Amino acid sequence: MTQLSIISQHHISLFYECGNDKAFSVKELLDHLRPDATVQQLVDRARCNECGRKGDKDVRLFWKCG
Repeated sequence: MTQLSIISQHHISLFYECGNDKAFSVKELLDHLRPDATVQQLVDRARCNECGRKGDKDVRLFWKCG
């Protein structure tokens, strides 16, 4: 499984079944997670900030220029 520290220059978007979505800087996430945290561990822990729902996520990694 991919460790977040390997993709620290990327961003992750989580899209929830409730229709909400949120993008995160991997570098900022690593400030709050263990250095060996994986993408799968992040996905397993993620919860929608709006409705509190956990699960049913679509995850997309992207590199943000500039």
